[in-house]
Amino acid sequence: MMVEGKMNPLAKWALVLLGLLSLILNIVLIGIHSSRAPKCSRERIHPLRGRHDDRTLVFADLTREEYMKVQQYLLKQKDLAISTSQITKPSENFLFLIELSLPKKAEVLAYLDEKGTKPVREATAVVFHGAKGYIKEYVVGPLDNPTYHRDVTKERYQVDVPINARPATIGEYVLVFRFFETEIFSKLEKLLRESFGVDKKKTLNAFEQMPRGVRSGDRKTWVSFFRDMSGMYIHPVGFEILLNHESLNMSQWRIEKLFYNGKYFDSVEELQRAYDNGSVKKIVYKESPDYGSLKPRSKPLQIGPQQFYSEGARYNVSNNHVLYLDWSFAFGLSSLTGMKVFDVRFKGERIAYELSVQEAMSVYGSVTPGMIITKFLDSSIGIGRFAHELVRGVDCPYQATYVDTYRYIDAPLPVRFRNSICIFEHNMGQPLRRHFADFFHNNFGGMANSALVFRTITAIGNYDYMWDFIFYQSGSVEVKVHATGYISSSYLLPGSKTHGHQVAENVLGNIHTHFINFKVDLDVLGE
Repeated sequence: MMVEGKMNPLAKWALVLLGLLSLILNIVLIGIHSSRAPKCSRERIHPLRGRHDDRTLVFADLTREEYMKVQQYLLKQKDLAISTSQITKPSENFLFLIELSLPKKAEVLAYLDEKGTKPVREATAVVFHGAKGYIKEYVVGPLDNPTYHRDVTKERYQVDVPINARPATIGEYVLVFRFFETEIFSKLEKLLRESFGVDKKKTLNAFEQMPRGVRSGDRKTWVSFFRDMSGMYIHPVGFEILLNHESLNMSQWRIEKLFYNGKYFDSVEELQRAYDNGSVKKIVYKESPDYGSLKPRSKPLQIGPQQFYSEGARYNVSNNHVLYLDWSFAFGLSSLTGMKVFDVRFKGERIAYELSVQEAMSVYGSVTPGMIITKFLDSSIGIGRFAHELVRGVDCPYQATYVDTYRYIDAPLPVRFRNSICIFEHNMGQPLRRHFADFFHNNFGGMANSALVFRTITAIGNYDYMWDFIFYQSGSVEVKVHATGYISSSYLLPGSKTHGHQVAENVLGNIHTHFINFKVDLDVLGE
């Protein structure tokens, strides 16, 4: 016989109330715990150790308004008769560059140390006087309302600078590619199609080598051709030409040499004849794998570690001035030479007046003509001009401070480059100092090592240079450059492996050496 049991109604309600009480208590405990947990905040909860100084604006790059005032002033000078169009011909006068003209150091120091007046703010303007055959540098000022310009070319270079010493402009490149089309591509249509697959849909990319000649006054440029693919720099095709463009008149330009599959030719017609009669070994076109693409080969498994400021950033940026713990400095970005810092102080004492990039040089070895002579001096075309927007989470941490810059170089107007400088504090991944002892006395002492990083990245042709100025809590400064991007390559020919290593079919990664030059003007205790 089965007996059916029934729960007392009072007991049932007691259990329900007990469950509700337990739930409420858990919610309260979770709330209390959450309120005590550290929160990620960008707000600073500790005061800065120093104060910003507006006097460091003496080092600040030109604002957009200042660039425009200089340009408008120069356009009004009838004796200069300049153009600002990007398609200005080499035979015309062209305003190529405007950037800050630094005052004399003695004047700046007197102003910073409250012993002198504020120096006049001026700009340097570079004008290519194609109509007269020379290059001039002018100092223009004052920037708030320009009223004068003076020629400082002889003062800075001690010689007159000939027009052939100019870097190539967009206007000249337009003429160069027009010349290639009429004087090379149209005449070698069969060769280009059979050897390199050139047709209405496929073309070749050109990459110029430097210097433009071997004697002063030369303007003869070896141009190497590459497949029009991702990472074109590692897709050489074995075709190069030597262009003589010394004349300011394009009608007088000429092809002095051609190089095809390891052989030299004196003219387009000579190469065409050799190709047609079979006296030169033909390059036979075939599709190339897209090994130069930067697209990931596989999907990432998960997001990597991220860094955050649990109590807010310990640095602060105001205009062009940075405060970080015991450090302070002013910064700028030159179109020609790149990043620079001034008035670097530690615990209020100046230790360096200037720390700046000056030059990036690379020297190559090869059996191909273009690469044989290649010695890139990047400041000659501009290092800082190629500092573009930095990618959050890749180039710099997400929580870094990003700074916009303006530049005026080979352009009709000043150009804004968003987020082209980043500043962040970074854990260096190893202690600044530490010691553990277990002899007689057991003890441990250590200090976490983090530092402030001031960074920009310049993409100059095939190379991307990552420039870092690193400020450590110990009072030391490290200057660092990291090269990435693509190598320069040449077409693989017999005997060329003595000048590099094969990196793909018919591709040689050429031996080369990098030289990086920095300027360090130390002012320890003002001396």
